[in-house]
Amino acid sequence: MTAPPPDGIEVHEDVPLARHTYLRIGGPARYLAIPDSIEELQQLFGWARDESLSVRVLGGGSNLLVADEGIDALVVSLRRAAGSFTFIGERVVAGAAVMLPALSRAAAERGLGGLEFAIGIPGAVGGALNSNAGIGDGRSIGQLVEEVEVLGGRGRATIPRRELSFGYRRSSLRGAGVMVLGATLRLHERPREEVEAELRTLLEHRQATQPTAGPNAGSIFRNPEGDYAGRLIEAAGCKGMSVGKARVSELHANFFVHDGDATAADLVELMAQVQRRVLDDAGVRLQPEIEWWGDGPPPEVFTEPMAAEDLDSRTVL
Repeated sequence: MTAPPPDGIEVHEDVPLARHTYLRIGGPARYLAIPDSIEELQQLFGWARDESLSVRVLGGGSNLLVADEGIDALVVSLRRAAGSFTFIGERVVAGAAVMLPALSRAAAERGLGGLEFAIGIPGAVGGALNSNAGIGDGRSIGQLVEEVEVLGGRGRATIPRRELSFGYRRSSLRGAGVMVLGATLRLHERPREEVEAELRTLLEHRQATQPTAGPNAGSIFRNPEGDYAGRLIEAAGCKGMSVGKARVSELHANFFVHDGDATAADLVELMAQVQRRVLDDAGVRLQPEIEWWGDGPPPEVFTEPMAAEDLDSRTVL
C-alpha cells in the first residue's frame, strides 16, 4: 500500500490529463501534485522515490499526447513553484512553468527583443528548454540561454551555457535525469513598437496558416534536415486523412486535429499511417515532435535511435 503524500502539499488522485493538454486527449494520472515551492517539490521527490513512483513534469501540455489508459505516475505541475519571472536589465530569469507567449509580451512591454519568435508557441519555458523550441526561420530558445537551474539527485544546481548543447528540437537537458526549474535568458534592447509590430505579424501568420481553433498539439513531426514535414506529408497525399475522429488538417498538413472525441489510439494510428506513407513516397522516416506519455514501451511511431551527440552531451546530476 502506498504511503500518503507529504502533509500540506496539494496532491490529487486519478486526475484525467485530457483537461491539462492542448489535444484534450488522455487518461488519468495516478497522482497530480501542485507544490507551492521547490522545497515542497523536493519532498514530493523523496516520497515518489520511497514509493517507487515515476515522476513526470507537466508544463503547458501543448506538445503532449497521453495514453488513453493514463499513466501510473506522479505528475507534477510547477505552476506555483516555478511560475514567475523577473527582468534584470537585458536578462530575464523565468521559471519552468512560465508560458512563452506571456514572457514574449512581457519582454515587448519593456522594450526587449529576442523572444518575439515565442509569441505563437503555446508551451512553457521548461518544455521549451528540453526541446529547444523555436520557429521555422531558425530562432529558438537555446540561442538565448545563459544558464539553466535544475533539480536532480544531488539537489538544486545551475548549469552554465557552456555545459549545454542545443540542436534542432532537442537539447542535452532531455534525458539528463534532471527537472528543469527555470533559466536565465539574455535579451537585447529593441524599440517597443518594433517588437510589438513583429508580434502582430507572427500571430497573423500563425492564424492564417495553422488550425488554431480546435484541439491540436502544434507540429506533430519534426522537420527533417533540409525539408519540411508539412510539405512531405502533403506531397504524400495525406491532407484530410483520418483515423477515427482524428484527421490531418487541410490547412497545415503537419497539424492533426479532431472534433473533441478522438482517442490517443486514433492519433497514434494516424501518425503511424502518415509516417509510413511519407517513408514510401519520399524515403524519409518522420520523427515525432510531440511527446508520448504512457506506461510500458512507447508506440513504434515514437521510437528512434538516440543520436550520438545526445549521448555525448548529457548532463547527469
